Amino acid sequence: MANHQAAARSVHLRYDLPDNVPCVCNEVCVDETRKGSYFCVIGFSRGYCGIQELSDGQKKLIFSVWDSESNNDPTPENRVKVTYSGEGVEVSRFGNEGTGGKTMMPFDWKIEVPVKFKMEARDEDGVWTSFSCFVFIETSSSWFHIATLKTIANGDLLKSVYSFVEDFRRDFKSYEETRMAKFGDCFALNGDCETECRRAMFTADGSPCKNIDAGCLDTKFFLETGGQTQNTHTPLNGYITL
Repeated sequence: MANHQAAARSVHLRYDLPDNVPCVCNEVCVDETRKGSYFCVIGFSRGYCGIQELSDGQKKLIFSVWDSESNNDPTPENRVKVTYSGEGVEVSRFGNEGTGGKTMMPFDWKIEVPVKFKMEARDEDGVWTSFSCFVFIETSSSWFHIATLKTIANGDLLKSVYSFVEDFRRDFKSYEETRMAKFGDCFALNGDCETECRRAMFTADGSPCKNIDAGCLDTKFFLETGGQTQNTHTPLNGYITL
């Protein structure tokens, strides 16, 4: 493990699911976290959602959608529009890796306690698509509607679904820390058709760090990165089958 790396390597699961579906559900159960961690639960071609532990230790939900592919910081009329946000949800815009709309809210998620997300997509007019994100609240046994964000997607719904674990602290120390989570109960809904994901591809960013791993644990997919992690289960770009 090179000691000059700023951060642990980002690792991903690319799910074998039907493309361009109106609804996807997935669940995360974090086993190990550190300050500056993002556990993305449902990523897709236009955005993502998940849970974070910020650099100050705060824990939050995040749901973001990018502006249209051809527009980096487009004119106001072509930017992501927030058409709904739930109580306590903070709304802002983001930059750097493309531009778009971001919603966040405090959410005191716990180690080894599953968090369920649902993402819904609706083609409004062949140009704009609305993406609605929900989190399941166990105490009320109900879905909380975090937000609905609308972007120019030219009819696209939920495509190329994935999850990831990211270290965003990047202080040249965080690569020595382990982050690990299980992902499961992932399925796509299209009308009466429900497709459960039983297969995923393990990928990573371009970092040279070798301390990454992925595989199957407790009938779930898992991702692990940083610290003393060893790649003993699934080779990079290999497939995991539940």
